[in-house]
Amino acid sequence: MVKEKNINPQDRRQYKRLEHIFPVEFRFLDASGSPVSEWYQAFTQDISRGGICLIVNNLQFGDCKYLVDKDILISLHINIPLGADAVKASARLAWFKTTRAESSLQYVLGVIYEKIDAAGNERILKYVNVRKFLKALAITFTLFLSVALVWSGFYNAKLRYANEKLLMSLSKNITYQRMLRQGSESLKSQIEEAQFLLSQSERKTEILERRVLEVSQDDREATARLNGTIDLFKRYQDKIRQDLSGLVAKKVKVDGDVAVKTQEASLLEKKILDKLYRWLLAHQNNNTGLVASFEGDKDITDWGFTYDQALAVMVFTKAGNLGNARDILEFYRKAPKDASGGFANAYYASSGEISEFVSHAGPNIWLGLAALQYSRQTGDMRYMGLARGIALWLETIKDTEGGLKGGKAFSWYSTEHNLDAYAFYSMMNELTKEGVYRKRASEALAWLNKNAYSKVALPVIKRGKGDATIATDTYAWSITAIGPRTLKDSGMDPDAIMDFALAQCSVSVEYKKPDGSFVSVKGFDFAKHQNLARGGVVSCEWTAQMILALKIMAGYHEGLGNEEKALYYGRLGDEYTSELSKMIVSSPSPVGQGDFCLPYASHEFVDTGHGWRTPKGSRTGSVAATAYTILAIDGFNPLKFNK
Repeated sequence: MVKEKNINPQDRRQYKRLEHIFPVEFRFLDASGSPVSEWYQAFTQDISRGGICLIVNNLQFGDCKYLVDKDILISLHINIPLGADAVKASARLAWFKTTRAESSLQYVLGVIYEKIDAAGNERILKYVNVRKFLKALAITFTLFLSVALVWSGFYNAKLRYANEKLLMSLSKNITYQRMLRQGSESLKSQIEEAQFLLSQSERKTEILERRVLEVSQDDREATARLNGTIDLFKRYQDKIRQDLSGLVAKKVKVDGDVAVKTQEASLLEKKILDKLYRWLLAHQNNNTGLVASFEGDKDITDWGFTYDQALAVMVFTKAGNLGNARDILEFYRKAPKDASGGFANAYYASSGEISEFVSHAGPNIWLGLAALQYSRQTGDMRYMGLARGIALWLETIKDTEGGLKGGKAFSWYSTEHNLDAYAFYSMMNELTKEGVYRKRASEALAWLNKNAYSKVALPVIKRGKGDATIATDTYAWSITAIGPRTLKDSGMDPDAIMDFALAQCSVSVEYKKPDGSFVSVKGFDFAKHQNLARGGVVSCEWTAQMILALKIMAGYHEGLGNEEKALYYGRLGDEYTSELSKMIVSSPSPVGQGDFCLPYASHEFVDTGHGWRTPKGSRTGSVAATAYTILAIDGFNPLKFNK
């Protein structure tokens, strides 16, 4: 052991208060260095380069005399936490004091090193300094974290406020547009009425003027009477023209305001669509390429439903994010299939393993539709093999009439799946020009006409073969998959189909938002809600489907020159878009914070009427609802090639 040289007296006195004690063993030595006591256990209180302050309990009575003996030395074994060996030192007692701790005496000893290993002393001081630095760092980090949490809370609140303001702006804009258009229609009616009255008055004036010519010039009284009447009519006509001029000017202004508000709405919709789109991007798994279908329902938090992946491919493709679209399609080129040879209904988004060991026709067809939309829009045909493989698998579940069963292991039929099939085969035919797909499309349409469409009285569309249950999506997809013109040619009235869906499936509900507030929302149920004990439920995805169908109907009637019908459907589409925007919420998770999404439905964990329930959780974002809303607002039809 080496005695330290040249220890600055000031350094000896600069004790460091220890927040973390460590044990020290000590015993008393006589002047020759021989031990005169047993080892005692003490704990550090303060420490300096030149000495240490110890706390010890219950000194033996016989050893207390050493505290006042100036010749006594103290042998120290200082145990540094995490240190391999104790630091050994000898010291002299500089001072002591006693305190009473409960029922025993406690001694505080201040000792000055006589001898201590220099490296060991540095270890002690380094440990103390590191501990103090770490404590300061922890305090700083805690303060920083507290500030960050406060700032994050403030920032998130600010984001929520900005998001609510954006959504409210769109809702107010569409409401104001509706009022302006109603005003424009009222002005149009007034203008037409004024023009009619003016033409009638002018016609009457012409008749009176002819009568003046026919009356004898000698009959001044009759002539004066007629001229007086003519003058009265002309003053009336001047008044009508003046009013008409004002009405026309007012209508021009209102129509101009409508154009301005329409442009504003378009910009607002773009901002909202950007936020919805970013939410989809943020939830795509970098490992598999799949997008987790639901945010908020812990039971299915990592599930990526194949139908939802197809919608995501279409949204990514349309937005020009082809790499993101390819990531999903690449997964399915190599994805495991179930025992039937079809793609599973759902996979784990994080690992790519099957999460639902069932293969239904619908999700497989939608995956094929996604591959076709990608191929058509990009000219990249690498995923046509995926679409052809799905077409071959569909052959294994096709019956002799050309209808598709629910899957290889099922005997039931779904109208929705066969509408999907008609769209898929039609698009395959359009892209490949191979007659087999045109034949399959014709068979699918014939099956639908025979088994799904009732042409007696009301335009009831059956949910499946022998199943008269009303499913809202079959009405929307009849318009989007088959199209109004083909429906008309098949003996179905597309207007009657829409009227039926509007009358039977439209509902108004009180939607509880994630912040606990309620808002009244008008949208479309999964089924005819009067047939279900649960009452009305708004499906965001199926409402978006109906919005797209309304837009298609508006375009159909515009093409026919039916301006009034086109305006009617266009306004309904805007109205339901405005209503659906009330259900857009800020993302509840750290991923995609500040971005928008839509819940699957207005109510959690309720019966849809079709054999499954809505997801659990009051803060659940849905890929299907969000993606279909993006497509609907953009007017993109996933069941046909878009120009």
